[in-house]
Amino acid sequence: MEFVLPLCIMAFINLFLTYRLLFLAFKFIKNKDIKLSQFQLYDGDFPDKLYSARYQFQNMFEVPILFYLLCLLHINLNMFTIVDVYLAWGFVLFRVVHFLFRLQNQRDLNIRPRTLTFVLSLVCLSIGWIKFFINFILI
Repeated sequence: MEFVLPLCIMAFINLFLTYRLLFLAFKFIKNKDIKLSQFQLYDGDFPDKLYSARYQFQNMFEVPILFYLLCLLHINLNMFTIVDVYLAWGFVLFRVVHFLFRLQNQRDLNIRPRTLTFVLSLVCLSIGWIKFFINFILI
């Protein structure tokens, strides 16, 4: 059960980003900034805010997938320590901060803090996977 809350937080971020992307798409279509047909092949120019929202949404189906898998393996195999729980929370904490950076206007944003939070979340996840792999081999 130690991994359920971190998984839920990541899931809620994902749901929020999905609704945000839909809201922005409908808003820009309604304002005639874009056409619905552009979404068929993502053809043409999109407003920066919509492009950024789409990219942020896509990011949630890249590295976080490895987090979900690792947490589910820990839960199903019941093979974890408190360090694994701390690493999971570290990943989530850094992803939440990264998420908050990504909500801002990306054109005016200093990319260094956002990149740092991404790298730190990746380090937590990498250590978690290495630890899991070593523990799995030794058992």
